[in-house]
Amino acid sequence: MAHINDFLTKIDLSGLMDYVAANGKSVVYAKGERMVQQGELCRYVGVVKSGYFNYVALNSKGQEVVTGFSFEGEVVTDYVQGFLFDQPSLTSIVAGCDAEVQRVTTEDARRFIVECNPGFVAEVSSNLLQEAYCRYLNMLVKTPSERFHELVSRYPGVTHHLPIQEIASYLGISRRQLHRIREAESAADASECEDI
Repeated sequence: MAHINDFLTKIDLSGLMDYVAANGKSVVYAKGERMVQQGELCRYVGVVKSGYFNYVALNSKGQEVVTGFSFEGEVVTDYVQGFLFDQPSLTSIVAGCDAEVQRVTTEDARRFIVECNPGFVAEVSSNLLQEAYCRYLNMLVKTPSERFHELVSRYPGVTHHLPIQEIASYLGISRRQLHRIREAESAADASECEDI
């Protein structure tokens, strides 16, 4: 499966994943259940065994906005606030469907990484910063349609794996706007077929 989180393709997480597999506890989360609540400390680093998680933050209207995802085979944690700074999370991590996670405490994961791979923190941090900066620029300079097409080209199955509302929220657009983009795309595809 392709990665929405591009930085995952640039970082060797195998040591951490092996550690979690060997030392972690399997926990099942029901759809909508939170691994961490915004404003609380994230106490775990996990690997998603099945299902997926949304990272969500409340906007000024009190609505949850999707800021990211963790899918099967990926690490799920609040890396910046919880892992790096041991501070309360700025997002909630919510099961997007029934999901299973193999997890260890953040404290244990931090200790393992410091002992076994001291350069890991700098590598992950720089890659996350690059991805966040690119996403920030994309929100400023690309149209919603361009952002949607970029997402679909990087992750072709996204419209089959995630609810439309979650995709729209992640792209920073309304569900109605995403529906119009997809309708325009279907109309363009149909027009191309007629021209052949």
